[in-house]
Amino acid sequence: MTSLLKSLVDLLEPIGIVWLMLLALAILHLRRRQWRLLALSGGGWVLLTCASVLPFPHLLLASLEDDWPAVDLATMPVCDAIVVLGGGMEPSTLELQRISCKDGADRVFTGLALAREGKGKLMLMGGGVFRNTDGREVYEADGVRDWLQAWQLAPAMVPIQSLGGCADTHDEAVRVAALVKQHGWERVALVTSAFHMTRSKAVFEKAGVPVLPVPCNFFSAPLRGRPLHWLNVPNASYLQHFETWMHEVVGMVAYRLRGWI
Repeated sequence: MTSLLKSLVDLLEPIGIVWLMLLALAILHLRRRQWRLLALSGGGWVLLTCASVLPFPHLLLASLEDDWPAVDLATMPVCDAIVVLGGGMEPSTLELQRISCKDGADRVFTGLALAREGKGKLMLMGGGVFRNTDGREVYEADGVRDWLQAWQLAPAMVPIQSLGGCADTHDEAVRVAALVKQHGWERVALVTSAFHMTRSKAVFEKAGVPVLPVPCNFFSAPLRGRPLHWLNVPNASYLQHFETWMHEVVGMVAYRLRGWI
Protein backbone atom coordinates (compact mmCIF):
# COMPACT_ATOMS: atom_id res chain seq x y z
CA MET A 1 0.00 0.00 0.00
CA THR A 2 2.84 2.39 0.86
CA SER A 3 4.53 1.73 -2.49
CA LEU A 4 1.26 2.34 -4.34
CA LEU A 5 0.67 5.64 -2.55
CA LYS A 6 4.24 6.75 -3.28
CA SER A 7 3.74 5.97 -6.98
CA LEU A 8 0.52 7.98 -7.05
CA VAL A 9 2.27 10.90 -5.40
CA ASP A 10 5.12 10.67 -7.94
CA LEU A 11 2.58 10.95 -10.75
CA LEU A 12 1.53 14.31 -9.33
CA GLU A 13 5.02 15.72 -9.84
CA PRO A 14 5.45 17.92 -12.96
CA ILE A 15 7.05 15.18 -15.04
CA GLY A 16 4.27 12.75 -14.14
CA ILE A 17 1.59 15.28 -15.01
CA VAL A 18 3.21 16.04 -18.38
CA TRP A 19 3.49 12.30 -19.10
CA LEU A 20 -0.23 11.80 -18.35
CA MET A 21 -1.21 14.85 -20.42
CA LEU A 22 0.75 13.60 -23.44
CA LEU A 23 -0.83 10.17 -23.08
CA ALA A 24 -4.32 11.70 -22.91
CA LEU A 25 -3.62 13.85 -25.98
CA ALA A 26 -2.28 10.87 -27.91
CA ILE A 27 -5.42 8.83 -27.12
CA LEU A 28 -7.63 11.77 -28.12
CA HIS A 29 -5.83 12.24 -31.43
CA LEU A 30 -5.97 8.51 -32.10
CA ARG A 31 -9.72 8.35 -31.52
CA ARG A 32 -10.24 11.35 -33.80
CA ARG A 33 -7.83 9.91 -36.39
CA GLN A 34 -5.76 13.08 -36.38
CA TRP A 35 -2.62 11.37 -37.55
CA ARG A 36 -0.29 14.36 -37.74
CA LEU A 37 -1.23 15.51 -34.27
CA LEU A 38 -0.94 11.93 -33.08
CA ALA A 39 2.62 11.82 -34.39
CA LEU A 40 3.47 14.86 -32.24
CA SER A 41 1.69 13.90 -29.04
CA GLY A 42 2.43 10.18 -29.37
CA GLY A 43 6.04 10.80 -30.30
CA GLY A 44 6.47 13.12 -27.32
CA TRP A 45 4.91 10.53 -25.01
CA VAL A 46 7.17 7.75 -26.33
CA LEU A 47 10.27 9.93 -25.96
CA LEU A 48 9.35 10.93 -22.41
CA THR A 49 8.57 7.30 -21.57
CA CYS A 50 11.98 6.15 -22.81
CA ALA A 51 13.75 8.95 -20.93
CA SER A 52 11.85 8.87 -17.63
CA VAL A 53 10.01 5.55 -17.27
CA LEU A 54 12.18 2.89 -18.91
CA PRO A 55 15.80 2.40 -17.74
CA PHE A 56 17.39 3.45 -21.03
CA PRO A 57 19.15 6.48 -19.43
CA HIS A 58 20.94 4.12 -17.03
CA LEU A 59 21.99 1.87 -19.90
CA LEU A 60 23.24 4.83 -21.95
CA LEU A 61 25.29 6.14 -19.03
CA ALA A 62 26.61 2.65 -18.37
CA SER A 63 27.90 2.54 -21.95
CA LEU A 64 30.16 5.50 -21.08
CA GLU A 65 31.16 4.32 -17.61
CA ASP A 66 31.84 0.68 -18.48
CA ASP A 67 35.09 1.59 -20.26
CA TRP A 68 36.60 2.85 -17.00
CA PRO A 69 36.84 0.30 -14.18
CA ALA A 70 37.80 1.43 -10.71
CA VAL A 71 41.52 1.92 -10.04
CA ASP A 72 43.38 -0.52 -7.78
CA LEU A 73 45.16 1.67 -5.24
CA ALA A 74 47.55 -1.12 -4.29
CA THR A 75 49.06 -1.26 -7.79
CA MET A 76 48.60 2.36 -8.82
CA PRO A 77 51.94 4.16 -9.33
CA VAL A 78 52.79 7.47 -7.67
CA CYS A 79 51.99 10.46 -9.88
CA ASP A 80 53.58 13.88 -10.08
CA ALA A 81 50.19 15.50 -9.52
CA ILE A 82 46.56 14.66 -8.85
CA VAL A 83 44.18 16.72 -10.99
CA VAL A 84 40.60 16.88 -9.72
CA LEU A 85 38.24 18.27 -12.33
CA GLY A 86 35.52 20.69 -11.27
CA GLY A 87 31.83 20.02 -10.92
CA GLY A 88 31.91 18.53 -7.45
CA MET A 89 31.44 21.51 -5.18
CA GLU A 90 30.36 25.13 -5.27
CA PRO A 91 31.30 28.09 -3.05
CA SER A 92 28.41 29.09 -0.79
CA THR A 93 28.08 31.92 1.73
CA LEU A 94 25.08 30.27 3.40
CA GLU A 95 26.65 26.93 4.30
CA LEU A 96 28.60 26.78 7.57
CA GLN A 97 31.58 25.22 5.78
CA ARG A 98 31.31 27.83 2.97
CA ILE A 99 31.10 25.06 0.39
CA SER A 100 28.15 23.15 -1.06
CA CYS A 101 28.46 19.57 -2.34
CA LYS A 102 27.02 18.69 -5.76
CA ASP A 103 26.44 15.42 -7.60
CA GLY A 104 30.10 15.22 -8.57
CA ALA A 105 31.47 15.61 -5.03
CA ASP A 106 32.98 12.10 -5.34
CA ARG A 107 35.67 13.73 -7.49
CA VAL A 108 37.01 15.72 -4.55
CA PHE A 109 36.86 12.80 -2.12
CA THR A 110 38.54 10.49 -4.64
CA GLY A 111 41.35 13.02 -5.04
CA LEU A 112 41.67 13.12 -1.26
CA ALA A 113 41.81 9.32 -1.11
CA LEU A 114 44.68 9.31 -3.60
CA ALA A 115 46.54 11.99 -1.65
CA ARG A 116 46.10 10.16 1.65
CA GLU A 117 47.48 6.99 0.05
CA GLY A 118 50.54 8.87 -1.19
CA LYS A 119 49.64 8.51 -4.87
CA GLY A 120 50.42 12.12 -5.76
CA LYS A 121 52.89 14.82 -4.77
CA LEU A 122 50.46 17.69 -5.41
CA MET A 123 46.68 18.22 -5.71
CA LEU A 124 45.39 20.53 -8.43
CA MET A 125 41.76 21.60 -8.09
CA GLY A 126 39.78 22.55 -11.19
CA GLY A 127 36.37 24.13 -11.45
CA GLY A 128 34.19 26.79 -12.95
CA VAL A 129 33.38 30.45 -12.30
CA PHE A 130 30.32 31.57 -10.34
CA ARG A 131 28.96 35.09 -10.08
CA ASN A 132 27.35 36.20 -6.82
CA THR A 133 24.37 38.52 -6.60
CA ASP A 134 26.74 41.37 -5.75
CA GLY A 135 28.51 40.86 -9.08
CA ARG A 136 31.62 39.34 -7.53
CA GLU A 137 33.14 36.29 -9.25
CA VAL A 138 34.12 33.29 -7.14
CA TYR A 139 36.04 30.24 -8.28
CA GLU A 140 35.03 26.69 -7.44
CA ALA A 141 38.68 25.59 -7.30
CA ASP A 142 39.57 28.32 -4.79
CA GLY A 143 36.62 27.43 -2.57
CA VAL A 144 37.45 23.73 -2.52
CA ARG A 145 41.13 24.42 -1.88
CA ASP A 146 40.35 26.74 1.02
CA TRP A 147 37.92 24.23 2.53
CA LEU A 148 40.39 21.34 2.28
CA GLN A 149 43.12 23.42 3.85
CA ALA A 150 40.92 24.82 6.63
CA TRP A 151 39.71 21.36 7.60
CA GLN A 152 43.19 19.86 7.10
CA LEU A 153 41.74 16.97 5.11
CA ALA A 154 44.75 16.40 2.87
CA PRO A 155 48.13 15.17 4.16
CA ALA A 156 50.51 17.98 5.10
CA MET A 157 53.10 16.76 2.58
CA VAL A 158 50.63 17.10 -0.33
CA PRO A 159 50.12 20.80 -1.15
CA ILE A 160 46.83 21.88 -2.72
CA GLN A 161 46.73 24.39 -5.57
CA SER A 162 43.88 25.96 -7.50
CA LEU A 163 43.72 26.16 -11.29
CA GLY A 164 41.61 29.30 -10.92
CA GLY A 165 38.38 29.88 -12.78
CA CYS A 166 38.12 27.56 -15.79
CA ALA A 167 35.51 27.85 -18.51
CA ASP A 168 35.43 24.14 -19.36
CA THR A 169 37.40 20.88 -19.38
CA HIS A 170 39.59 22.12 -22.22
CA ASP A 171 40.53 25.18 -20.18
CA GLU A 172 41.52 22.92 -17.27
CA ALA A 173 43.59 20.77 -19.63
CA VAL A 174 45.46 23.77 -21.07
CA ARG A 175 46.36 25.05 -17.60
CA VAL A 176 47.58 21.65 -16.44
CA ALA A 177 49.55 21.20 -19.68
CA ALA A 178 51.43 24.45 -18.93
CA LEU A 179 52.41 23.06 -15.51
CA VAL A 180 53.46 19.74 -17.05
CA LYS A 181 55.77 21.58 -19.43
CA GLN A 182 57.10 23.87 -16.69
CA HIS A 183 57.89 21.10 -14.17
CA GLY A 184 58.58 18.19 -16.52
CA TRP A 185 55.90 15.96 -15.04
CA GLU A 186 55.76 12.42 -16.43
CA ARG A 187 52.47 11.17 -14.97
CA VAL A 188 49.31 12.97 -13.85
CA ALA A 189 46.36 11.27 -12.14
CA LEU A 190 43.16 12.58 -13.72
CA VAL A 191 40.16 12.35 -11.40
CA THR A 192 36.68 12.84 -12.82
CA SER A 193 33.33 11.11 -13.15
CA ALA A 194 33.46 7.85 -15.08
CA PHE A 195 30.93 9.08 -17.64
CA HIS A 196 33.12 12.14 -18.27
CA MET A 197 36.45 10.30 -18.45
CA THR A 198 36.48 9.47 -22.18
CA ARG A 199 36.23 13.13 -23.21
CA SER A 200 38.45 14.35 -20.38
CA LYS A 201 41.27 11.91 -21.10
CA ALA A 202 41.17 12.75 -24.80
CA VAL A 203 41.32 16.51 -24.31
CA PHE A 204 44.08 16.30 -21.68
CA GLU A 205 46.22 14.05 -23.86
CA LYS A 206 45.68 16.31 -26.86
CA ALA A 207 46.90 19.22 -24.73
CA GLY A 208 50.06 17.27 -23.86
CA VAL A 209 49.27 15.89 -20.40
CA PRO A 210 50.44 12.30 -19.64
CA VAL A 211 47.26 10.98 -18.02
CA LEU A 212 46.57 8.12 -15.64
CA PRO A 213 42.72 7.92 -15.50
CA VAL A 214 41.09 7.62 -12.08
CA PRO A 215 37.32 7.34 -12.63
CA CYS A 216 34.77 7.85 -9.87
CA ASN A 217 31.20 9.07 -9.30
CA PHE A 218 29.55 6.15 -11.11
CA PHE A 219 25.94 7.16 -11.82
CA SER A 220 24.31 4.27 -13.68
CA ALA A 221 22.55 1.49 -11.78
CA PRO A 222 24.54 -1.35 -13.43
CA LEU A 223 27.89 0.19 -12.44
CA ARG A 224 26.67 0.77 -8.87
CA GLY A 225 25.44 -2.79 -8.54
CA ARG A 226 21.78 -1.82 -8.47
CA PRO A 227 19.00 -3.76 -10.24
CA LEU A 228 17.26 -2.24 -13.23
CA HIS A 229 13.47 -1.97 -13.12
CA TRP A 230 11.86 -1.90 -16.53
CA LEU A 231 8.61 -0.24 -15.49
CA ASN A 232 8.78 2.85 -13.30
CA VAL A 233 6.69 5.87 -12.50
CA PRO A 234 8.03 8.86 -14.48
CA ASN A 235 10.82 10.42 -12.46
CA ALA A 236 13.16 13.35 -12.93
CA SER A 237 16.29 11.42 -11.95
CA TYR A 238 16.05 9.37 -15.15
CA LEU A 239 15.83 12.60 -17.13
CA GLN A 240 18.96 13.84 -15.38
CA HIS A 241 20.80 10.67 -16.39
CA PHE A 242 19.62 11.11 -19.97
CA GLU A 243 20.74 14.75 -19.95
CA THR A 244 24.17 13.75 -18.59
CA TRP A 245 24.63 11.19 -21.36
CA MET A 246 23.49 13.65 -24.02
CA HIS A 247 25.84 16.33 -22.65
CA GLU A 248 28.81 14.01 -23.07
CA VAL A 249 27.80 12.90 -26.57
CA VAL A 250 27.30 16.47 -27.76
CA GLY A 251 30.47 17.53 -25.94
CA MET A 252 32.55 14.94 -27.79
CA VAL A 253 31.26 16.20 -31.12
CA ALA A 254 31.84 19.84 -30.19
CA TYR A 255 35.37 19.15 -28.94
CA ARG A 256 36.25 17.28 -32.15
CA LEU A 257 34.93 20.13 -34.28
CA ARG A 258 37.05 22.60 -32.33
CA GLY A 259 40.15 20.42 -32.61
CA TRP A 260 40.44 19.89 -28.86
CA ILE A 261 40.50 16.10 -29.13
